[in-house]
Amino acid sequence: MVPNLFLLIYTTSDYGFSNNSLVYRQNKSEIQKAVLWTILIGLALSFNLLVFQTGMIAILTYIIITAGLTFLKPRSDKLSWYLGMEFLNLGVALLFTFIFSAFIAEHNYIEPPFINYLFGLVLSSVVLADIFRRSNLIDIKSNDADGNFERILIFIFIMALQWWYLAIVLGGMLIYRLIRYRKFDKMWIISPLAGVILSFLWLLLMNFSLI
Repeated sequence: MVPNLFLLIYTTSDYGFSNNSLVYRQNKSEIQKAVLWTILIGLALSFNLLVFQTGMIAILTYIIITAGLTFLKPRSDKLSWYLGMEFLNLGVALLFTFIFSAFIAEHNYIEPPFINYLFGLVLSSVVLADIFRRSNLIDIKSNDADGNFERILIFIFIMALQWWYLAIVLGGMLIYRLIRYRKFDKMWIISPLAGVILSFLWLLLMNFSLI
C-alpha cells in the first residue's frame, strides 16, 4: 500500500486549516494560514523522518515547494487557474510519493493504511467543501461546519461497516437541519450523497489495495 503522506499534508493544510478558495481571492489571512499550516502539518505528520538525511530532504523540500505554490495561487481566481494550480500541487505530491514512498512506508511513525485512511477522511470532508464553494453550492466564505461534521461521520461509519450508525447519522442530520433551518436546501441531499459515494469508493480502493 502506497503511503499518500504528501497528499495528506497538502489537503489537510490547504483545505482543512484554511479556506483554499479565498486564497485565490488574495485573502492575506488565508494565504498566511495555508503557508503556516503547510509547515506545521508537514512536520507533525513526519517529524521522525527528519532524523534521516533522505527524510529531511524530502519533507523540507516538499514543504518549501508547496508553500511557494501557495503564493502563486492568488495570481488569478479563474477556474482554469484554480484547476491548473490544484493539479500542479497534485502532481508535485504524487512525484514525491513516487520517489519516497518506500522510504516513508519503512520509516514514518504513521503506518501507510492509516495515512490513506486520514487522506480519505480529509477528501470526504474539507476537500468536498471547497469543491462546493467553487461550484457556488455554498458561500465561498462558509466553513461548511455542518456538512464537514456529517461527512466525517459518514466516512467513519462506512469504513467501519457500521450501517445502523450510518443510518442514524443521515437521519439525525436531516432532523437537525429541519429544526435549525426549517427551509429546505439542496445541500441537505448533495452533501451526504457526495460523502456516501466518496466513502464507499475509498472503502473499495483501500480494501483492494488500490490506494
